[in-house]
Amino acid sequence: MGSFFIPSANIARVEFFSCSRSTEAMNCAVAFCLFIVAAGTTVAAAAPPVALPGCPETCGNITVPYPFGTRPGCFRDGFNLTCDETPGRPPRLFVGDGVEVVDISLPDGTVRIHSKMLGVSNSSSSLRFNGTWSTGAMLTGNLAVSTRLNRFVAMGCNLLASLVDAPAYGMDGDGSSYASVCATLCAGPDGSELSDTSCSGVGCCQTPIARGLPSYGVQLSGLADQQSSGSSSSGFGALFIAEQEWFMRKGPFLQLDYFNSEQQSIIGSTVIPVVLEWSLDTSADRDLFRGFDDPPGPGSSSRCRSLNSVIVEDGVDGSSYGRARCNCSKGFEGNPYIANGCQDINECQQPNLYPCHGTCINLLGTYRCSSKKSIDSLPGLITIIAISAGFGLLFSILGVANITNKLKQQKAKKLRKKFFKRNHGLLLQQLIISNKDSRKVEDFQLRRIRASNKQF
Repeated sequence: MGSFFIPSANIARVEFFSCSRSTEAMNCAVAFCLFIVAAGTTVAAAAPPVALPGCPETCGNITVPYPFGTRPGCFRDGFNLTCDETPGRPPRLFVGDGVEVVDISLPDGTVRIHSKMLGVSNSSSSLRFNGTWSTGAMLTGNLAVSTRLNRFVAMGCNLLASLVDAPAYGMDGDGSSYASVCATLCAGPDGSELSDTSCSGVGCCQTPIARGLPSYGVQLSGLADQQSSGSSSSGFGALFIAEQEWFMRKGPFLQLDYFNSEQQSIIGSTVIPVVLEWSLDTSADRDLFRGFDDPPGPGSSSRCRSLNSVIVEDGVDGSSYGRARCNCSKGFEGNPYIANGCQDINECQQPNLYPCHGTCINLLGTYRCSSKKSIDSLPGLITIIAISAGFGLLFSILGVANITNKLKQQKAKKLRKKFFKRNHGLLLQQLIISNKDSRKVEDFQLRRIRASNKQF
């Protein structure tokens, strides 16, 4: 009896395949190949690496992928985070000076944070406010406010609100480098006749952000013409940057609460989500890129540290020349910044994302959907196995089956010779031969007698 043994630390149960007859050798080899394919699928389905070896992959329920990290040696320069694990409270993740991180996405290149409103008393007729809005990150260019996914918002009556380039604002003080500007008006004193909740200028304004930065200078001033015409500007002004999708859903309710409740309480208690985008310096982080200067195209060898990855230059929001990030190639998932971090997606295990009305076969970087629910012929099965597991593995298994059959045949031949000698086979063979000769003589005599009788 021939058996195939499969040792693997990744397989919980060890399997044996036995072939008791030579006619079953091919079927046994095919079954073994199918098992190897299934075992490989099981291993490939394991979660791909997220962080560097020995580094924490999570803080509470938030995944912390490399190049981010919470311990020395676990992050790239400018990507350090802090995991607050104070006993008695759920762990919380922070960037910079106490800005909470709620999500990090490698495929999207985004970081979601929670921020607060900036509130300004608007009781003076000569209102002027200069402040700062910050993501909490260092001014390294690694993290920046997404201009595609956020809006600058101001709420209040008769206000002119501006975002300015923080470095320029700090140097010259005039705030001339504008990133966003909007104005609000009110129909009545204190917004008492406010009915529009579209945030299109009546009590609330929103506008895109022209330039993505990690921090901004914020300016707020009253609209003198409206104040001189008798419209009141008492109360509070509120300034913030918000995720556009969130503000489309929550903005109208927030605006109603702001004008129907105590404004100072709303400003102090409302958490505002903001989306940041991040990238790497292609010079300082050159070890993460391979063939960065190669021309793009099908034959390009440019990739990130992991195999099956691509370099993303376009779409890195707010970044200048010399910055990029990485993604896994199509059909792969994981962390492209780690060696072998991009692993094959088993599409057959995700039918909602990769529909297949038939037999689903996972292949490297893709999958095949057969219209038939069964394979009609052995050659077709062997072809599919060869594609999935590799021709080398298939022919190796078939070679083992062929050698096993030959060994069985040689062993059976030796046993027949042994039993032949043990049971006096030579004497029996001589008796059989002599018996055949005597029968030949008898047959000859009988034919002669019959021929003589015919003569008479």
